[in-house]
Amino acid sequence: MADRVLVLDRLTKRYGSMTALKGITAVVERGDVVGLLGLNGSGKTTLLETALGLAIPDEGSVALFGQPASAMQDERIKHRIGFVPQQDELIETMNGRQFIDLVSKFYSRWDGGLIKRLSQEWSVPLDKRANEMSVGERQKLSILAALGHEPELLVLDEPVASLDPVTRRRFLQELIDIASGGNRTIVFSTHLVGDVERVASRVWVLKEGHLLVDEPLDNLKERSVAIAEARAGTLPASVRIEAGMSLEEIFLRLHR
Repeated sequence: MADRVLVLDRLTKRYGSMTALKGITAVVERGDVVGLLGLNGSGKTTLLETALGLAIPDEGSVALFGQPASAMQDERIKHRIGFVPQQDELIETMNGRQFIDLVSKFYSRWDGGLIKRLSQEWSVPLDKRANEMSVGERQKLSILAALGHEPELLVLDEPVASLDPVTRRRFLQELIDIASGGNRTIVFSTHLVGDVERVASRVWVLKEGHLLVDEPLDNLKERSVAIAEARAGTLPASVRIEAGMSLEEIFLRLHR
């Protein structure tokens, strides 16, 4: 149980008459790198926000480090988590350096050397104010702010959507380096299948609020199986995952 970083148990979230998450059960263990795949509107952001206690589930439960997700309001839990939302929360009138300095004040531990190295490698304009930055520059700054305190659990919502190809490759390599020791855990959402294939050790595929796939990437790519049903619904019998298929082919079959 000590290695269970995140536990979702029959998680359901509704917004009015729409059910965004439909009875999702999954476990993230220490050292996992989970790639959450899904089309826009599939529920990826809702799942991440509910998993972190930023949205209250209507049914089911979430545990972070063995505590209810609502405990994220506890500073001791917050310090163990880094989160990059899809919409950044930068302070418009601050430059990048001022913003990083402000964020660092909230943590007892801060790796200034890591931030300096990554800001140079990713070409983050720390002397530019947030309201003068491009979308990609803002995204890179948000990621830096989430990495500085070396969180045990790093959660990223579409972290590379606005990054140029070179920076995206460098960032993905950084994720691999972060997780390589086995003590850091990463959950990231994306619609870029190739990025999941490059980095993830485990794959979640979300469709219309249902978790259709939850298994190690290697197993998913190697086995040959007909998917007859998901936890919360039935898939067409024609949907098959066959040995040798690429992750992109699997994803497209699940969403056609």
